[in-house]
Amino acid sequence: MKIKSEDLYDRVQELLLAAGESPDNAKIVAESLVKADARGVSTHGTYLLTPIFDRVKVGQLALPTTTSLVIDEAAVAVVDGGNGLGPVAGNLAIETSIQRARAYGISMVLIRNTNNLGSLAFYTEKIASQGMIAMMSCNAAPAMAPWGGAEAFTGTNPIAISIYTGSEMLFSADMATSVVARGKIRQASREGKAIPADWALDADGNATTDPAAALKGTLLPMAGPKGSALALAVDIMSGILAGAEHAPNLKSFHAPDGKTGVGGALVTVDISKFMPLSEFKDTMGEYIKSLKAMKKAKSATEIFLPGEIEHNRERASHEAGITLDDKAVDVLNQLLEKIGSTQRLEAIV
Repeated sequence: MKIKSEDLYDRVQELLLAAGESPDNAKIVAESLVKADARGVSTHGTYLLTPIFDRVKVGQLALPTTTSLVIDEAAVAVVDGGNGLGPVAGNLAIETSIQRARAYGISMVLIRNTNNLGSLAFYTEKIASQGMIAMMSCNAAPAMAPWGGAEAFTGTNPIAISIYTGSEMLFSADMATSVVARGKIRQASREGKAIPADWALDADGNATTDPAAALKGTLLPMAGPKGSALALAVDIMSGILAGAEHAPNLKSFHAPDGKTGVGGALVTVDISKFMPLSEFKDTMGEYIKSLKAMKKAKSATEIFLPGEIEHNRERASHEAGITLDDKAVDVLNQLLEKIGSTQRLEAIV
């Protein structure tokens, strides 16, 4: 069903406040979750409210989120997320990285002691829109075997890169280092659907199309050893260097088995320190024009810039409503009922 984006945003804020988050922090987190749903990335969207409430219930999430800079040295900094909600720590990292890149041309801000950061493009796009380039990564609970292994060691350890283009449509790539995000396998399991045979191995190291078996086994890295190498590099930069947890010691946010210990790494570049921003904008405009004008494969109708499909989907969602499956809406309404809210999410008529 389709839900008005403003209604979803308001109800998410209401739920976050009831969970114990502060008003300002609730706005940041709600923006992250709703944006993911609007882009069709439901694995990083309002679905995460359920594990948030589960963690609050057992005292494994510190709300309201309190963040701080524990290292603050010129172009580098480290954010401590206070074991609170990831988007709040990520927001402080954004603000800090932009300030330092403006001053020094480039900055690196690491994050420790936080939880699920959600979609990393949420952060990198905010930075890129300021005339910059941003690259962000984070680690996660063991879900993927290194190349040649049959046991989960690293997380899906995503990387996002966003680049200013001079227009609303940014270059924005956001990807897991696994063949697919683990959340898509959870979603397939909830919906009783099979998965492709090249997504995961079962607990015995065999390829499987059963999402339940895959969740007990391990995901496969994208592009084989290349994705495996990237995942390990992300864990080292976002985990070890940040002073966060690292493989295989992180905990899943989706089960209240203890602090997740998630870490992140954010690198920001101020384009204007390397060339006039207007020159970069003009060159990027010609670059994108050439990209889109090139000969297309027979199966393609258009060549999209990384992030363009999600951008278009988000814009359509704000105009016509955000698509959520009926079960997801039921879960949100049940949470609203539990907190004593008189409000409910309803389909756009």
